[in-house]
Amino acid sequence: MTSQLWFTGALLVGLLAVFLLLLQLGWSEWQSGRQITQTIKTRLTPAGEAAGLGGARVDLGPLERVLVQADIHWSIQRLVMLSVVLMGVLTIIAVSRGVVVFLVVLFFTVTALGVWWRMRFQKQRQTIHEELPGVVDAVLRNIDAGRSLEHSLITAFDESSPVFSPLVFRLRNAVESGREYTRLFEDFADLYKVPAMVLVAIALRTTSRFGSSIRPVLEQVSTSLRTQQAMRREFLAASAETRFTAVTFAVLPPALAAFMVLVNEEYSDVLLHTPTGHSLLLTAGILQVLGMVVIWRMIQGVGRG
Repeated sequence: MTSQLWFTGALLVGLLAVFLLLLQLGWSEWQSGRQITQTIKTRLTPAGEAAGLGGARVDLGPLERVLVQADIHWSIQRLVMLSVVLMGVLTIIAVSRGVVVFLVVLFFTVTALGVWWRMRFQKQRQTIHEELPGVVDAVLRNIDAGRSLEHSLITAFDESSPVFSPLVFRLRNAVESGREYTRLFEDFADLYKVPAMVLVAIALRTTSRFGSSIRPVLEQVSTSLRTQQAMRREFLAASAETRFTAVTFAVLPPALAAFMVLVNEEYSDVLLHTPTGHSLLLTAGILQVLGMVVIWRMIQGVGRG
């Protein structure tokens, strides 16, 4: 019986690998066609018409957007290989240990991946919040040194944290090709959910449209950003206990459940191999997810705006 289970598991893993390879091939073909289409549209569209359509934009696919938000530099091949390994392990667990164990492992795996991605994303946002006032000051210093506004922006963002690399790359291309570039800052703000970048975009668009001096506007933007940063730090310090309590309530119940299952084998047998245990697991999982959602909604705006 054990050999038959292992043979079935190996067969499922093989079929899964073939499916993922076909999926990767289709994805590569779709990406190639998309790039060719974009290149043809760019070449056929005149510069003036392109500027009238909104200028340069931060155009990312769904998968690329998720990776860029968390600063994950993985190729499609590496991502597919990791997905194959993970799904293979989950398939083996489902065949050898049962559906209930598979669902429990899947829940903890998805939760761990989501928390890991969210931590990296919040780290990126925190870096942008901390460095943006200094970047605006660097733009003002470059303008005082006699550089143009466009080259001052490129230099200031290029000398800052690598989190601004997607913006710098597209900003440099837009300036060199003579396209309108203020929409880049709005797209970047939407990418990382940073409303402060919208202030920079509004300042640049206002000065370019009405021909006013950029220096007073950028000085006001810098002052506003530093005020927001100080208020954000005070708010984080005042709400530290609340956020710690929320994290504790979200992490402690699953950790205690895992500890009890590992320590007491009879307890795990009851949970995993009896209808009563299945009902308890299902109820506990639903309540845990519901509690995490409620706590998340309660602290969603704490220090993150």
